[in-house]
Amino acid sequence: MPNGAEHRIYSDALTAQLGERVTNPGRRQSDLEGEMRSGFKQIESSTAAMSSEMRSSVAALLLRGASLSGIAVALSSCPIVGGPVDWPIQSATTDLKGSITIITEKMVTQKEMEWRTNRGSEDRARTEAALKKLRDAQVPREALDRAWANYDQRLQDQQHQIDEVKTAQGSVYGQRDIILDLRERLDRVERQRIASPSG
Repeated sequence: MPNGAEHRIYSDALTAQLGERVTNPGRRQSDLEGEMRSGFKQIESSTAAMSSEMRSSVAALLLRGASLSGIAVALSSCPIVGGPVDWPIQSATTDLKGSITIITEKMVTQKEMEWRTNRGSEDRARTEAALKKLRDAQVPREALDRAWANYDQRLQDQQHQIDEVKTAQGSVYGQRDIILDLRERLDRVERQRIASPSG
């Protein structure tokens, strides 16, 4: 499979973004490499054609006994002919520099990846510690149900005892008897207070 064509599965969006940042520059670099190779081959073939043409021209000039002015003309035409040959190289170099600049701006460095990984591990450890603390502090539902059932049973027992006392009291004394008994006690206390001159 070509670089980056394999199917990747990411666990979360951040990992997917980082994976794409790593995969896409490799794909761009391989595409750029192919373009650079074809450009260099064109330059090589153009240079070979120009040099063979120059050789044949120079040989013809020398054989015919050309003067120094012919050589001067040939030498002065080199920069003119070399300019179109040099232009694709400069263009490709500029494009390459621009691509490298873009890649370096969007690239995540190894140190940053390590820092993010360490930071993620620390956050995960803190979260797990907090969850463990919460779980340890919780009372299981079954224990709470047992405790609440015991409270309910105790309240029922106490209410039953209160009801028994009321029933026993009501069978021995009536409401009227209890009120008369309380009034009699109150009268006795008041008489005792009046009778004792402790004031």
